[in-house]
Amino acid sequence: MNREEMLALLSELIACHSPPGEEREIDAILRREFEATGASVWSDHAGNLYAHLAGSGPKVMICAHKDEIGMIITEVQHDGRLKVQNCGGARPWKYGEGPVDLIADDGHTLRGILSVGSVHTRTGPVHELDTTRPLTWDLLTIFTGLDRDELEDTGIHVGSRAVVARERKHLQHLGQHIASFALDDRMGLVTLVAALREKSRRHALASDNQLDLYFVATHGEEVGMLGAMRAAQLLQPDVCIALDTSPVAHGTPLVVDARPVVWYGERAYHNKAECDKLLRLARELGFGAQACVYAASGSDAGRLKQAGLAGRTVCFGFARDNSHGFEIAHADSLVTVTELLLAYLMQLSQEALPGHEHG
Repeated sequence: MNREEMLALLSELIACHSPPGEEREIDAILRREFEATGASVWSDHAGNLYAHLAGSGPKVMICAHKDEIGMIITEVQHDGRLKVQNCGGARPWKYGEGPVDLIADDGHTLRGILSVGSVHTRTGPVHELDTTRPLTWDLLTIFTGLDRDELEDTGIHVGSRAVVARERKHLQHLGQHIASFALDDRMGLVTLVAALREKSRRHALASDNQLDLYFVATHGEEVGMLGAMRAAQLLQPDVCIALDTSPVAHGTPLVVDARPVVWYGERAYHNKAECDKLLRLARELGFGAQACVYAASGSDAGRLKQAGLAGRTVCFGFARDNSHGFEIAHADSLVTVTELLLAYLMQLSQEALPGHEHG
């Protein structure tokens, strides 16, 4: 896939709604892309989607998560207003007042307005936002214009999910940079698909089958890396590679450019030799990489490392600013991360050849 094809797929994926536990929209797109490669494709009962290219060597699990942060309804009030709370790391001040989409039981969406309330007063919690307290989920409601019975008939109730409205998720282009809600982890999914396409082409030519490859779009990463844990229990991978957007946060040496970010540390420390290998490969490819140790971040690979569910683990991805908000990244990082992934898989394949000893 070239950059323009990647950006087109990214736009399509961003438009899909997929809060944890409500991922059917994006599943349809990903299954289409997976099946088009000729790989063996299936899903498990946890909600993960797999594409398998069989090989004779080590078992490698390459994953990117398909869920996005959002909201879950906790109460339907007497006037039909909905109380919500965070579902996967969403902050209300990252959204602000404005349109959201509520996902009904049958998958259709209902428009609502995320609301804080009026400021023309000197009393109450809204006034306090100007003076003494932060904006928290308990201060917000979603207005739909429907009463309790109408909402129930529509398939909206306690436990239903909500996300930022679809029209707020259009990909924005700013020179060589892109921006949108939900770049996390749609960018990782684009690289997952692009790498699967290339590896399946080589696999069909019998020129690259040293690795037993599983490409996994994981469920529930934002709420505890749930899907990756289940996938690793089923697959028992020798190597896990997570592709994830990489926060350019205060206290990190990162900048928003096209270089991949290699995660040396997060909720666990990844294998240093593998991270060093990624930096070397990125230099050899001509674009280099950024190294980072996160104080408070987590990936599917880090969770598996922590739980002892994979032998070797790495995570790398795309530098992004405004994490869990209107995120900003460099468009070329779609290409560089994909090239780095393919180079790393080739390195693993060479190491798997008879007579090669892994150092």
